[in-house]
Amino acid sequence: MTLLAIGFIAFLTYGINQRNKRKYARRLQQLENERQIKLERERISKDLHDSLGAYANAVLYNIELLEKEKAEPKRNELIGDLKFASKDIITSLRETVWAFKKEQYTADECLLRIRNFVLPLSRYYQQIHFIIEGEAPVDKILHYTRALNVVRIVQEAVTNSIKHSGASTIQIISAATADNKWDLTIQDNGAGFSVNELKESEKGNGLHNMEHRAAEAGFQFSVQSAPHNGTTINIMI
Repeated sequence: MTLLAIGFIAFLTYGINQRNKRKYARRLQQLENERQIKLERERISKDLHDSLGAYANAVLYNIELLEKEKAEPKRNELIGDLKFASKDIITSLRETVWAFKKEQYTADECLLRIRNFVLPLSRYYQQIHFIIEGEAPVDKILHYTRALNVVRIVQEAVTNSIKHSGASTIQIISAATADNKWDLTIQDNGAGFSVNELKESEKGNGLHNMEHRAAEAGFQFSVQSAPHNGTTINIMI
């Protein structure tokens, strides 16, 4: 009887402990899920703030300048900047919505998104020859946050080239490396610039944004440029 009592108590204690462990594990998982949701909300909020906020500020700033400007050539230039900023807002919203539709994207889907962004530009900027060459790695899968960063970096590079370089050709080259990495290059034949001087100036925000996105996503990122020698931006994914 004593042995049976001891055995029953041991079995009961074991059952209670296992139940408490499962309850504790579920609670830990719930807390982890809540933490991940909170982090994701913060990340989405930051992404929207950084992208849409910057473009909205540009719109507001240019409107204020336009109200004060009397010279017709300068007014036309400001109106052009407003058009750019407005298009950037629409593009940013589209890419954010696209990225959140799925948990993962293939590199090929990202490259298709880049093509869909670049091809319509030929209608608006007929003086620029846009070229997209190569293919994406077949088996490369990216989490949607990294996929969004790839697309956004390329868009930023192309947009900056259109706005500032005076290039007649903007080329995107996509290639798969032997170790299944994705090599993306964006280059133009425009005016070029001093990389160090641009980083130190207020006009270097676009370059800082690309570097920040690349670092956040774990991409290798490099910029090569010099006055009168065009610009080459490389992303290794």
